[in-house]
Amino acid sequence: MKQFTTRQIVLLGILMEVGITLIHAPAQAADHANQHAYWTCVIAAIVLCLPIWAMLRLKRRFPDQDLMQAMVSSHPVLGRLLLAIYLILFLIIFTRDLRIITDLVEVVLLPLTPIVVVSLIVLLTMVFMVKGGMSTLINMTEIFVPLLIVTLLTMPLFFGGNMDFSMLRPYLHPEVDGVIKGSWRMLGYMADIMIVPFVISGKSYNGRSAWFGHLLGTAILIMLVLLSELVIGVPILSRLFYPSYELVRQLQLTDFLDRFDLFVAALTVPTFLTKIGVDLYVTSLAVKRMFAHVWGSLMVWPVGLLGYVCSFMLFSNIVQIYDFSREWTAVMVIFFVFMPFLLWMLLRPKFKGSGNDDKSSSGRERDRSDQKEGQQESETGHTHL
Repeated sequence: MKQFTTRQIVLLGILMEVGITLIHAPAQAADHANQHAYWTCVIAAIVLCLPIWAMLRLKRRFPDQDLMQAMVSSHPVLGRLLLAIYLILFLIIFTRDLRIITDLVEVVLLPLTPIVVVSLIVLLTMVFMVKGGMSTLINMTEIFVPLLIVTLLTMPLFFGGNMDFSMLRPYLHPEVDGVIKGSWRMLGYMADIMIVPFVISGKSYNGRSAWFGHLLGTAILIMLVLLSELVIGVPILSRLFYPSYELVRQLQLTDFLDRFDLFVAALTVPTFLTKIGVDLYVTSLAVKRMFAHVWGSLMVWPVGLLGYVCSFMLFSNIVQIYDFSREWTAVMVIFFVFMPFLLWMLLRPKFKGSGNDDKSSSGRERDRSDQKEGQQESETGHTHL
Protein backbone atom coordinates (compact mmCIF):
# COMPACT_ATOMS: atom_id res chain seq x y z
CA MET A 1 0.00 0.00 0.00
CA LYS A 2 1.27 3.45 -0.85
CA GLN A 3 2.35 5.65 1.99
CA PHE A 4 0.78 8.76 0.44
CA THR A 5 -1.55 9.29 -2.48
CA THR A 6 -0.67 10.99 -5.74
CA ARG A 7 -2.85 13.99 -4.83
CA GLN A 8 -0.97 14.49 -1.58
CA ILE A 9 2.45 14.38 -3.25
CA VAL A 10 1.28 16.80 -5.93
CA LEU A 11 0.16 19.26 -3.26
CA LEU A 12 3.42 18.77 -1.38
CA GLY A 13 5.39 19.52 -4.54
CA ILE A 14 3.38 22.70 -5.10
CA LEU A 15 3.99 23.72 -1.49
CA MET A 16 7.75 23.26 -1.73
CA GLU A 17 8.07 25.02 -5.07
CA VAL A 18 5.68 27.93 -4.44
CA GLY A 19 5.63 28.34 -0.65
CA ILE A 20 8.56 30.69 -0.06
CA THR A 21 9.24 31.56 -3.71
CA LEU A 22 6.21 33.82 -4.04
CA ILE A 23 7.22 36.05 -1.11
CA HIS A 24 9.96 38.11 -2.72
CA ALA A 25 11.49 36.13 -5.63
CA PRO A 26 9.14 37.82 -8.20
CA ALA A 27 10.67 41.18 -7.32
CA GLN A 28 14.16 39.86 -7.98
CA ALA A 29 13.04 38.40 -11.31
CA ALA A 30 11.42 41.69 -12.34
CA ASP A 31 14.51 43.63 -11.32
CA HIS A 32 16.51 41.84 -14.04
CA ALA A 33 13.98 40.60 -16.61
CA ASN A 34 11.65 43.65 -16.43
CA GLN A 35 8.33 42.96 -18.21
CA HIS A 36 9.41 39.42 -19.17
CA ALA A 37 9.87 38.28 -15.59
CA TYR A 38 7.36 35.47 -16.06
CA TRP A 39 9.82 33.77 -18.44
CA THR A 40 12.20 33.29 -15.52
CA CYS A 41 9.77 30.79 -13.98
CA VAL A 42 9.65 28.83 -17.25
CA ILE A 43 13.43 28.64 -17.64
CA ALA A 44 13.97 27.63 -14.01
CA ALA A 45 11.27 24.96 -14.35
CA ILE A 46 12.93 23.52 -17.47
CA VAL A 47 16.25 23.27 -15.64
CA LEU A 48 14.58 21.42 -12.75
CA CYS A 49 13.10 18.83 -15.11
CA LEU A 50 16.49 17.12 -15.43
CA PRO A 51 17.11 16.43 -11.70
CA ILE A 52 13.47 15.39 -11.24
CA TRP A 53 13.93 12.82 -13.99
CA ALA A 54 17.12 11.56 -12.33
CA MET A 55 15.35 11.32 -8.96
CA LEU A 56 12.52 9.31 -10.47
CA ARG A 57 14.96 6.85 -12.00
CA LEU A 58 16.82 6.61 -8.70
CA LYS A 59 13.71 6.12 -6.58
CA ARG A 60 12.68 3.10 -8.63
CA ARG A 61 15.63 1.23 -7.15
CA PHE A 62 14.49 1.95 -3.59
CA PRO A 63 10.67 1.69 -3.54
CA ASP A 64 10.44 1.27 0.24
CA GLN A 65 12.99 3.91 1.26
CA ASP A 66 13.38 7.64 1.11
CA LEU A 67 16.54 9.05 -0.47
CA MET A 68 18.40 9.46 2.82
CA GLN A 69 17.75 5.83 3.73
CA ALA A 70 18.97 4.81 0.28
CA MET A 71 22.20 6.78 0.69
CA VAL A 72 23.01 5.15 4.03
CA SER A 73 22.01 1.62 3.02
CA SER A 74 23.99 1.69 -0.24
CA HIS A 75 27.20 3.21 1.14
CA PRO A 76 27.24 3.40 4.94
CA VAL A 77 30.36 5.62 5.19
CA LEU A 78 30.18 7.69 2.01
CA GLY A 79 26.40 7.96 2.33
CA ARG A 80 26.68 9.41 5.83
CA LEU A 81 29.31 11.90 4.66
CA LEU A 82 26.99 13.09 1.89
CA LEU A 83 24.13 13.15 4.36
CA ALA A 84 26.16 15.39 6.68
CA ILE A 85 26.63 17.87 3.83
CA TYR A 86 22.93 17.76 3.03
CA LEU A 87 22.17 18.26 6.72
CA ILE A 88 24.02 21.59 6.63
CA LEU A 89 22.18 22.49 3.43
CA PHE A 90 18.77 21.69 4.94
CA LEU A 91 19.64 23.67 8.06
CA ILE A 92 20.51 26.75 6.00
CA ILE A 93 17.26 26.41 4.02
CA PHE A 94 15.31 26.16 7.27
CA THR A 95 17.19 29.17 8.67
CA ARG A 96 16.56 31.25 5.54
CA ASP A 97 12.85 30.45 5.39
CA LEU A 98 12.38 31.03 9.12
CA ARG A 99 13.99 34.46 8.82
CA ILE A 100 11.84 35.36 5.80
CA ILE A 101 8.53 34.38 7.39
CA THR A 102 9.48 36.02 10.69
CA ASP A 103 10.16 39.33 9.00
CA LEU A 104 6.96 39.03 6.95
CA VAL A 105 4.79 38.36 10.01
CA GLU A 106 6.38 41.21 11.90
CA VAL A 107 5.82 43.69 9.06
CA VAL A 108 2.32 42.60 8.10
CA LEU A 109 0.62 41.26 11.23
CA LEU A 110 2.62 42.10 14.38
CA PRO A 111 4.56 45.33 13.80
CA LEU A 112 4.78 46.19 17.52
CA THR A 113 6.05 42.77 18.64
CA PRO A 114 9.84 42.24 18.96
CA ILE A 115 11.17 40.13 16.13
CA VAL A 116 12.81 37.61 18.49
CA VAL A 117 9.40 36.94 20.04
CA VAL A 118 7.75 36.56 16.65
CA SER A 119 10.43 34.10 15.56
CA LEU A 120 10.04 32.09 18.77
CA ILE A 121 6.26 31.89 18.31
CA VAL A 122 6.75 30.67 14.74
CA LEU A 123 9.30 28.11 15.95
CA LEU A 124 6.94 26.79 18.65
CA THR A 125 4.20 26.33 16.07
CA MET A 126 6.46 24.41 13.72
CA VAL A 127 7.93 22.18 16.43
CA PHE A 128 4.50 20.90 17.45
CA MET A 129 3.62 20.34 13.79
CA VAL A 130 6.80 18.39 13.06
CA LYS A 131 6.45 16.20 16.16
CA GLY A 132 3.27 14.83 14.57
CA GLY A 133 5.32 13.38 11.73
CA MET A 134 5.10 13.70 7.99
CA SER A 135 1.44 12.67 8.02
CA THR A 136 0.54 15.79 9.99
CA LEU A 137 2.41 18.00 7.54
CA ILE A 138 0.75 16.29 4.58
CA ASN A 139 -2.68 16.75 6.13
CA MET A 140 -1.99 20.44 6.67
CA THR A 141 -0.82 20.67 3.07
CA GLU A 142 -4.14 19.21 1.93
CA ILE A 143 -5.95 21.97 3.82
CA PHE A 144 -3.94 25.10 3.09
CA VAL A 145 -2.47 24.54 -0.39
CA PRO A 146 -5.91 24.21 -2.05
CA LEU A 147 -6.96 27.40 -0.24
CA LEU A 148 -3.87 29.14 -1.59
CA ILE A 149 -4.60 27.92 -5.12
CA VAL A 150 -8.24 29.02 -4.96
CA THR A 151 -7.18 32.44 -3.64
CA LEU A 152 -4.70 32.94 -6.48
CA LEU A 153 -7.15 31.75 -9.13
CA THR A 154 -9.89 34.13 -7.96
CA MET A 155 -7.65 37.19 -7.66
CA PRO A 156 -7.89 38.11 -11.40
CA LEU A 157 -11.68 38.28 -11.04
CA PHE A 158 -11.39 40.99 -8.37
CA PHE A 159 -8.74 43.08 -10.12
CA GLY A 160 -10.62 43.46 -13.40
CA GLY A 161 -9.86 46.88 -14.87
CA ASN A 162 -6.85 47.42 -12.61
CA MET A 163 -4.76 45.20 -14.87
CA ASP A 164 -2.73 47.19 -17.40
CA PHE A 165 -1.52 44.92 -20.22
CA SER A 166 0.67 47.67 -21.63
CA MET A 167 3.12 46.82 -18.84
CA LEU A 168 4.15 43.73 -20.83
CA ARG A 169 5.26 45.68 -23.91
CA PRO A 170 7.27 44.91 -25.97
CA TYR A 171 5.86 41.41 -25.94
CA LEU A 172 8.24 39.64 -28.33
CA HIS A 173 11.55 41.34 -27.57
CA PRO A 174 12.83 39.99 -24.24
CA GLU A 175 16.19 41.00 -22.85
CA VAL A 176 17.93 37.62 -22.86
CA ASP A 177 20.67 38.59 -20.42
CA GLY A 178 18.15 39.95 -17.91
CA VAL A 179 15.89 36.90 -18.24
CA ILE A 180 18.82 34.57 -17.54
CA LYS A 181 19.84 36.57 -14.46
CA GLY A 182 16.25 36.58 -13.20
CA SER A 183 15.99 32.83 -13.80
CA TRP A 184 19.12 32.35 -11.71
CA ARG A 185 17.44 34.06 -8.74
CA MET A 186 14.19 32.20 -9.23
CA LEU A 187 15.92 28.81 -9.48
CA GLY A 188 17.40 29.15 -6.00
CA TYR A 189 13.89 29.12 -4.48
CA MET A 190 12.06 26.83 -6.90
CA ALA A 191 14.69 24.13 -6.35
CA ASP A 192 13.17 23.45 -2.93
CA ILE A 193 10.87 21.00 -4.71
CA MET A 194 13.86 18.63 -4.81
CA ILE A 195 13.49 18.16 -1.03
CA VAL A 196 10.43 15.96 -1.60
CA PRO A 197 12.35 12.76 -2.56
CA PHE A 198 14.39 13.04 0.64
CA VAL A 199 11.30 12.50 2.83
CA ILE A 200 9.02 10.43 0.56
CA SER A 201 9.52 6.77 -0.32
CA GLY A 202 9.91 5.58 -3.89
CA LYS A 203 6.43 4.07 -4.03
CA SER A 204 4.80 7.43 -3.36
CA TYR A 205 7.20 9.57 -5.37
CA ASN A 206 6.18 8.37 -8.81
CA GLY A 207 6.33 10.11 -12.16
CA ARG A 208 2.74 11.28 -12.14
CA SER A 209 2.95 12.98 -8.75
CA ALA A 210 6.37 14.54 -9.39
CA TRP A 211 5.58 15.97 -12.84
CA PHE A 212 2.09 17.22 -11.96
CA GLY A 213 3.37 18.94 -8.82
CA HIS A 214 6.17 20.61 -10.78
CA LEU A 215 3.86 21.66 -13.61
CA LEU A 216 1.16 23.12 -11.37
CA GLY A 217 3.69 24.88 -9.15
CA THR A 218 5.30 26.52 -12.18
CA ALA A 219 1.92 27.57 -13.56
CA ILE A 220 0.97 29.19 -10.23
CA LEU A 221 4.23 31.14 -10.12
CA ILE A 222 3.81 32.33 -13.72
CA MET A 223 0.29 33.55 -12.98
CA LEU A 224 1.41 35.31 -9.80
CA VAL A 225 4.30 37.10 -11.54
CA LEU A 226 2.01 38.15 -14.39
CA LEU A 227 -0.58 39.52 -11.98
CA SER A 228 2.11 41.44 -10.09
CA GLU A 229 3.34 43.02 -13.32
CA LEU A 230 -0.13 43.90 -14.57
CA VAL A 231 -1.47 45.34 -11.30
CA ILE A 232 1.56 46.81 -9.52
CA GLY A 233 3.70 47.63 -12.54
CA VAL A 234 7.25 46.59 -13.32
CA PRO A 235 9.01 49.76 -12.02
CA ILE A 236 7.39 49.42 -8.59
CA LEU A 237 7.49 45.62 -8.52
CA SER A 238 11.27 45.50 -8.84
CA ARG A 239 11.67 47.71 -5.74
CA LEU A 240 9.46 45.77 -3.32
CA PHE A 241 10.55 43.23 -0.72
CA TYR A 242 7.10 41.63 -0.48
CA PRO A 243 5.43 42.02 -3.90
CA SER A 244 2.87 39.30 -3.21
CA TYR A 245 1.61 41.10 -0.13
CA GLU A 246 1.51 44.39 -2.00
CA LEU A 247 -0.50 42.66 -4.71
CA VAL A 248 -3.02 41.42 -2.14
CA ARG A 249 -3.30 44.93 -0.68
CA GLN A 250 -4.71 46.09 -4.01
CA LEU A 251 -7.77 43.91 -3.38
CA GLN A 252 -10.62 46.09 -2.15
CA LEU A 253 -14.09 44.59 -2.45
CA THR A 254 -16.03 47.28 -0.61
CA ASP A 255 -15.38 50.00 1.95
CA PHE A 256 -16.26 47.51 4.65
CA LEU A 257 -13.61 45.04 3.42
CA ASP A 258 -10.90 47.64 2.99
CA ARG A 259 -8.36 45.41 4.78
CA PHE A 260 -9.09 42.32 2.72
CA ASP A 261 -5.36 41.63 2.74
CA LEU A 262 -5.61 40.47 6.36
CA PHE A 263 -8.11 37.80 5.38
CA VAL A 264 -5.83 36.57 2.58
CA ALA A 265 -2.84 36.65 4.94
CA ALA A 266 -4.76 34.46 7.39
CA LEU A 267 -5.06 31.86 4.61
CA THR A 268 -1.53 32.07 3.24
CA VAL A 269 0.64 32.40 6.36
CA PRO A 270 -0.25 28.85 7.55
CA THR A 271 0.86 27.65 4.11
CA PHE A 272 4.25 29.27 4.63
CA LEU A 273 4.49 27.75 8.11
CA THR A 274 3.76 24.29 6.70
CA LYS A 275 6.55 24.69 4.15
CA ILE A 276 9.03 25.67 6.87
CA GLY A 277 7.74 22.74 8.93
CA VAL A 278 8.82 20.43 6.11
CA ASP A 279 12.25 22.10 6.21
CA LEU A 280 12.52 21.38 9.93
CA TYR A 281 11.27 17.83 9.42
CA VAL A 282 13.82 16.95 6.75
CA THR A 283 16.63 18.47 8.84
CA SER A 284 15.65 16.41 11.89
CA LEU A 285 15.17 13.32 9.74
CA ALA A 286 18.69 13.73 8.35
CA VAL A 287 20.07 13.55 11.90
CA LYS A 288 18.06 10.39 12.49
CA ARG A 289 19.31 8.74 9.28
CA MET A 290 22.93 9.56 10.13
CA PHE A 291 22.73 8.03 13.60
CA ALA A 292 20.63 4.88 13.62
CA HIS A 293 19.96 4.87 17.37
CA VAL A 294 18.84 8.52 17.62
CA TRP A 295 15.16 9.14 18.27
CA GLY A 296 14.29 11.73 15.65
CA SER A 297 11.46 13.39 17.57
CA LEU A 298 13.91 14.34 20.31
CA MET A 299 16.02 16.18 17.74
CA VAL A 300 13.22 18.53 16.65
CA TRP A 301 13.73 20.95 19.52
CA PRO A 302 17.56 21.15 19.32
CA VAL A 303 17.49 21.49 15.53
CA GLY A 304 14.72 24.09 15.74
CA LEU A 305 16.58 26.14 18.34
CA LEU A 306 19.77 25.90 16.28
CA GLY A 307 17.90 27.25 13.26
CA TYR A 308 16.35 29.96 15.44
CA VAL A 309 19.79 31.17 16.56
CA CYS A 310 21.31 30.87 13.08
CA SER A 311 18.46 32.88 11.54
CA PHE A 312 19.70 35.94 13.43
CA MET A 313 23.41 35.12 13.22
CA LEU A 314 23.49 34.55 9.46
CA PHE A 315 20.96 37.19 8.40
CA SER A 316 20.73 40.40 10.39
CA ASN A 317 17.95 41.73 8.11
CA ILE A 318 15.89 40.80 5.08
CA VAL A 319 18.18 42.75 2.74
CA GLN A 320 20.97 40.25 3.33
CA ILE A 321 18.68 37.38 2.30
CA TYR A 322 17.67 39.36 -0.77
CA ASP A 323 21.33 39.82 -1.78
CA PHE A 324 22.33 36.30 -0.75
CA SER A 325 20.11 34.69 -3.39
CA ARG A 326 22.74 35.14 -6.11
CA GLU A 327 25.38 33.04 -4.33
CA TRP A 328 22.82 30.69 -2.79
CA THR A 329 21.55 29.58 -6.21
CA ALA A 330 25.02 28.23 -7.03
CA VAL A 331 24.82 25.99 -3.93
CA MET A 332 21.34 24.79 -4.86
CA VAL A 333 22.47 24.01 -8.41
CA ILE A 334 25.32 21.85 -7.11
CA PHE A 335 23.28 19.83 -4.61
CA PHE A 336 19.81 19.79 -6.20
CA VAL A 337 20.60 19.88 -9.94
CA PHE A 338 23.94 18.13 -10.46
CA MET A 339 24.08 15.89 -7.39
CA PRO A 340 20.92 13.87 -8.30
CA PHE A 341 22.73 12.61 -11.42
CA LEU A 342 25.73 11.59 -9.33
CA LEU A 343 23.49 9.80 -6.84
CA TRP A 344 21.69 8.08 -9.71
CA MET A 345 25.01 6.65 -10.93
CA LEU A 346 26.33 5.89 -7.45
CA LEU A 347 23.49 4.38 -5.42
CA ARG A 348 22.56 0.73 -5.94
CA PRO A 349 20.49 -1.51 -3.67
CA LYS A 350 22.54 -4.11 -1.85
CA PHE A 351 21.67 -7.75 -2.34
CA LYS A 352 21.86 -10.18 0.54
CA GLY A 353 24.85 -12.51 0.38
CA SER A 354 25.36 -16.00 1.74
CA GLY A 355 26.08 -14.73 5.24
CA ASN A 356 29.68 -16.06 5.47
CA ASP A 357 31.29 -12.64 5.75
CA ASP A 358 31.01 -11.31 9.31
CA LYS A 359 33.18 -8.21 8.97
CA SER A 360 30.34 -5.84 8.18
CA SER A 361 27.59 -7.51 10.17
CA SER A 362 26.81 -4.41 12.20
CA GLY A 363 26.45 -2.33 9.03
CA ARG A 364 24.19 -4.95 7.51
CA GLU A 365 22.04 -4.97 10.60
CA ARG A 366 21.58 -1.21 10.33
CA ASP A 367 20.72 -1.57 6.65
CA ARG A 368 18.15 -4.25 7.45
CA SER A 369 16.68 -2.10 10.22
CA ASP A 370 16.41 0.84 7.80
CA GLN A 371 14.71 -1.37 5.21
CA LYS A 372 12.31 -2.78 7.80
CA GLU A 373 11.52 0.73 8.99
CA GLY A 374 10.79 1.88 5.44
CA GLN A 375 8.54 -1.14 4.84
CA GLN A 376 6.66 -0.53 8.10
CA GLU A 377 6.14 3.11 7.19
CA SER A 378 4.78 2.08 3.81
CA GLU A 379 2.45 -0.50 5.31
CA THR A 380 1.09 1.67 8.09
CA GLY A 381 0.77 4.80 5.96
CA HIS A 382 2.54 7.02 8.52
CA THR A 383 6.02 8.44 8.80
CA HIS A 384 7.19 9.42 12.28
CA LEU A 385 10.48 10.78 13.49
